[in-house]
Amino acid sequence: MTVTKTSSNTYNLKVYIPKEIRPKMGIKGNHFVKRYKTRKEAKEAELEILTKIHQLENGEDILLPKTSDILFSEFFNNIWWDSYKAGQTTSTTKPPTQVTIDNTETVFRKHILPMFGNYSINFLNQNKQVVLNLMTAKAEEYANFKVIRSYVNSIFDWAEELEYIESNRLSKTIKRIKATKKLKLQDSKNEEDLYLSSEELQDWFDAFREDLENDKLSLKDYVLFFTTFILSDRKSESYALHWKNIDLANAQIDLRHALDKYKNVKSTKGNKKTIFSIPSYLVSLLSEWKKQQKYELAKFGIMQTSDQLVFTYIDTKGNVNSPLHVDYLNNKMNSVKRRHPKLKHATPHKLRHTGATLAKKAGMSLEAISEALTHSDTITTKTYVNASNIVPLSAGQVAYQHLKNKQGNFRANFFRKYRKKHP
Repeated sequence: MTVTKTSSNTYNLKVYIPKEIRPKMGIKGNHFVKRYKTRKEAKEAELEILTKIHQLENGEDILLPKTSDILFSEFFNNIWWDSYKAGQTTSTTKPPTQVTIDNTETVFRKHILPMFGNYSINFLNQNKQVVLNLMTAKAEEYANFKVIRSYVNSIFDWAEELEYIESNRLSKTIKRIKATKKLKLQDSKNEEDLYLSSEELQDWFDAFREDLENDKLSLKDYVLFFTTFILSDRKSESYALHWKNIDLANAQIDLRHALDKYKNVKSTKGNKKTIFSIPSYLVSLLSEWKKQQKYELAKFGIMQTSDQLVFTYIDTKGNVNSPLHVDYLNNKMNSVKRRHPKLKHATPHKLRHTGATLAKKAGMSLEAISEALTHSDTITTKTYVNASNIVPLSAGQVAYQHLKNKQGNFRANFFRKYRKKHP
């Protein structure tokens, strides 16, 4: 144990902590190290630490004061976590949803606690280089690093708020760490990989239509695919559509809800409420599906009402009329891809990029595309365009019309074939 005077006329205390005592005292290294303004303060702290060591070695339980050096993992589990779930650690007006809570728990369990769990809060707050090294390494391997950066900073902000530390000394350091993995992924992607070309998109339409005509795909799944593209919405928003949201007489869809991964209805991202005008072909498809759904639901004694979800399925547990699983459309697209291996890889989100990009190429303004994608601003929209508001034409509709002008319309021929096969 040593108390030494520093060049800045302060006093540095260094006390060796026995290995078996360190976890109980929230100390990671071999020594307790802290700087004090006067020699008297340093000596008093030394005596206090030696007393605690003696008590712990003799098997006595001691209650560490709030300002003591608590382990990061203990602070997370015993202090921050409950406050976070109650919505106290942020300035948001509402507590986080169960989906957000579950996602946060996963991030801490898989990424943050393995990094910092066995270090004490004070040690990390006083050793920026340790935090910098660990988080820089994590940024190299984890694409969604900005989430980790936000949560770690929240931990130390809350520690400051509750006076476990005098101040969050890591805030500026954490903000400087770049999300290198994500940046590398972005740089590695060619522009063409972000969206489908007109020809590639046409191939997908052809494949879906062919599978439908050959009874390898249901009308419901065809309509879901087409609706999601035309709206260029988030798939969760298509999943949440009720018949009361669709005005077939006026060819409009009122988009205002989404489904979370637990199939619960929630507001759209940014609480956007948008009315889309839709093309006559989609009106015909939805009308056809509405009649078929009514017939299918009646077999199970279910009456189709305005509150009926447009798209449902029988889930793996045998539940009839269940809201769609979060990966439902992805799985259907993968099935089509397996039957048509020459198709360019695509996902529902890639369809959204495709609609925006082809709409821009067809002459739609960035502002109009931003409105159609229900973005809060054009800054977000720019990441999609790589080449209640009423939206007269959705991005997907503009893109589709541009495609049909090049390829020819198949509406009449499709319905003639489908109705002949399914009278």
